[in-house]
Amino acid sequence: MHLKEELNKQQLKAVEFAGKHLLVLAGAGTGKTRTIIARAAYLIENGANPSKIQILTFTKKAANEIVERVKASLPQSNGRSLSGATFHSWCNQLIIKYPNLFGAASYTVIDPDDQLGLMKMVSGSHSDVYSKLRIKPQQLLDVYSYARNTKKNLTESIRILIYKGKEDKDTEYEITAMKPNVEILLRAYQKKKMEQRYLDYDDLLLVVSTQLKTNPEARKLLSQDLDYLLVDEMQDTNPLQWELLSSFIDICNLFCVGDDAQSIYSFRGADFKNVHQFKERVPNSEVFKLEKNYRSTQEILDISNWLLEKSPIDYKKELQSVRGDGEVPLLLNVSDEWQEANWVADEILKNYTDEDRRFSDHLILSRSQYYTKTLQAVFIRRKIPYVTYGGRKFLQAAHIKDLVSLLRIVNNPYDEIAWVRFLTFWEGIGEVRASRIMAVIIADEGQTDIPTLLQGAIPGKDGIKIAELYNAVQIEKGKVGKMVDIAYDAMSLGLAFRYRKDWIEKRKGDFPVLKLLANSYSSLGEFIGEGLLDNAEKMNGAPVLSESQLETDEEKDHVIISTIHSAKGLEADVCIVLNVSPKSFPSAWSLDDVDAIEEDRRVLYVALTRAKNRLIITRNTASIAAIHKKSIPSNNGQQSNDAETYFLTAIPDGLVRQETIGHDFKTVKDAPEPNKIDLSSGMDFS
Repeated sequence: MHLKEELNKQQLKAVEFAGKHLLVLAGAGTGKTRTIIARAAYLIENGANPSKIQILTFTKKAANEIVERVKASLPQSNGRSLSGATFHSWCNQLIIKYPNLFGAASYTVIDPDDQLGLMKMVSGSHSDVYSKLRIKPQQLLDVYSYARNTKKNLTESIRILIYKGKEDKDTEYEITAMKPNVEILLRAYQKKKMEQRYLDYDDLLLVVSTQLKTNPEARKLLSQDLDYLLVDEMQDTNPLQWELLSSFIDICNLFCVGDDAQSIYSFRGADFKNVHQFKERVPNSEVFKLEKNYRSTQEILDISNWLLEKSPIDYKKELQSVRGDGEVPLLLNVSDEWQEANWVADEILKNYTDEDRRFSDHLILSRSQYYTKTLQAVFIRRKIPYVTYGGRKFLQAAHIKDLVSLLRIVNNPYDEIAWVRFLTFWEGIGEVRASRIMAVIIADEGQTDIPTLLQGAIPGKDGIKIAELYNAVQIEKGKVGKMVDIAYDAMSLGLAFRYRKDWIEKRKGDFPVLKLLANSYSSLGEFIGEGLLDNAEKMNGAPVLSESQLETDEEKDHVIISTIHSAKGLEADVCIVLNVSPKSFPSAWSLDDVDAIEEDRRVLYVALTRAKNRLIITRNTASIAAIHKKSIPSNNGQQSNDAETYFLTAIPDGLVRQETIGHDFKTVKDAPEPNKIDLSSGMDFS
């Protein structure tokens, strides 16, 4: 069957578009990839030169897939010269092709590792300046890249990346003190790049876009080689990428595919307006919509459509299911994370045994991998295979690995990686000294007990303290939970200091979870073997042991636990969206920013539209009971009394069916007005 015959009317209209520039607003599951493939094939079939068609995507894999599928739909050799690339690789190709035009003939492109090495060199040569900063070289690079990609100034970039957007007086003071030193280091980094004739990844885009914007000769030369530019995932483009694309408005025809309702990467610099204001930004352009959804049942789309309809932003789309009706989504009310995790585990195992579903039929989504730590602990214990996408796995978190390193060396005194991590945890012991101590222990070959060796290698009180801790944990080797307790008691102050920025908010609460997980194992070896060290991988070039993943081969059957931001492109028969509760959707951090609230709405929309047949949404009953209205700013900066502080407030009964586990959840009926309190009652002063 010919490719065009597989298209619906909306898709065909976009594919055969005869105007100058087009944005295809492709809602979730509406076949955007099929449409961009069909567009490229249509152009070639109708006389366009394949070598003058450029496809741009955000990953090399996506680019290759689109190009190969276009070629497969055409007679042999017709699409041989068709090109697909990422933004960075395409710009690199142009720089190589036109060495004089872009002036970078003898420059070397450096990858992120090289960039970090260069920044470390600069920081070392300006140690007097760098020592005044409490940030790492990688953070300097992040600020540098963010400022260039978003076109924000250095002050604002520091505020957003280092201080999470805070605007209080203390933050202002710290930024003012920090900025001059950051500027010195970034200017030195730029100078070093020029001296060494290096281009980093952002430079590739900047060099090309700058020439195109300022040099008519550049535009003339490229217009000879390019007739059509096809751009995938347009909603993820940032201001720098838009600056590059906008240079081609007068050079060639733009065909962009994206979804404003799936614009969720502002933290990476993505600009929602690149899609939502496309027609205003691009003269002689049109916008077509794809609304026929091939992924989900209508009931799943109904709740997704309802979510967008509540927005003050007009998304001008309503998805309709090609597949028809199915199950009404389940809204599950839970009391706590353990209850939620066990219910999810029960549901998956029931589906696996009773309904003959595979583990891979299940996709679990969360705002963060941090939130899934309890779920991962339950999955490990109940032997549910899973992989994680996005964020760090619970047992890979640095503070957990610090403590577990002690358990690892008790289990295996020849575990060199664990020894280095454990020893460098203690103040005054660096990697060089740790390596020497470890060498003494390993060379002894078990002839002397470890505590004695530690006291001999580490003089004074520190050696005694570390030796006593090792001994105390070793004695309890058969009681894994007790070992965690002892280790935590001895290391908690050091952990709290090391991770002081987010100790209370994020890290401290992980250790009770770790203890509960440890208590479920009968031996230390089992805990480490099954729970922690299932496979080896490389990190930063050094072999390390990863954890918390029963199966790593992507071809094996496993549940996927993913952050929502890592889930775009994913879909599953059963999709479970965790903790859709107040202060999460929208997040507490978003309530003072209407743009942030709307991005949180789009994040939830992306999550809901991953489901094919069964959608389960969980939420915390305590947070629902505590919800109250709060005045938040509208688009014009004015206060609004009817703004949402929770997206699922007043959700229509027909859109979901509700189930409550644990104690019954009932809306509390309170008195209409607060009564006066008389504190003089109840006390006899005679």
